[in-house]
Amino acid sequence: MKKILIALLLSTNVFAEETSYYTGIKYGIEKSNTGGSDAVKWSAKFGKHINEYFDAEISSRIKDKDSGSNNTRVEAAVIGKHKIADDWSSSLRFGVGNKYTTTDNFSYWSITPSVKYKINDKISTKIGYRFRDSFDTGHKQNDQTIKLGISYKILEDTSLNAGYDLKRGDSDSNGFGIGFKFEF
Repeated sequence: MKKILIALLLSTNVFAEETSYYTGIKYGIEKSNTGGSDAVKWSAKFGKHINEYFDAEISSRIKDKDSGSNNTRVEAAVIGKHKIADDWSSSLRFGVGNKYTTTDNFSYWSITPSVKYKINDKISTKIGYRFRDSFDTGHKQNDQTIKLGISYKILEDTSLNAGYDLKRGDSDSNGFGIGFKFEF
C-alpha cells in the first residue's frame, strides 16, 4: 500500500500540464436493510488533477456502527476522465486500500465507472457503479454499490454535494450523505 501511495504521488509530476488540487469532507448515514447495525460515516479526501485525463486521490473513511464494530478505510486511487460531449463526461476510478476493524485488517481493491451530466454552470448530477472486493478471498468484502449524486457550485472552486448509495453484497444497506469540496 505504501509503495502504491508513493508511486501515485511521484507520478503526478510526469503528466503535469496544469496542476491543481482538491480536498473534501463528507458526512453520511448508512441504514441496514437486513437488521444489522446502522452507521455514521465521516470521510476526507485529498486529490490532484494531474491533467485533463487523470486525477490521483488519497482518502480515508471512519464508520461508527451502532453495534460498536467500527472500522476505518484508507485508500489511494487513480481516476481516468473522458469528456463525451459539452455537458456529458465519464470517469473510471480504480482504488486500492486497507480496511481496519477491531478484529482484523485486510487489503481490497475497487473499480467505479461513472457518468456525469452538467445541468448548468452550477448544478451537475452523477451516477456510478462501484465493485469492491478483498485481495484475500478469506475476507468477506465483496460488494456492489450504485452511487447517485448531485453537486451545486457555491463558488467557482467550492461545491456542496449530496448523494445516495444503494449497497448490496457482503452487506445490504442504503446510504445518504452530504459533502463539501474545495479546489485550489
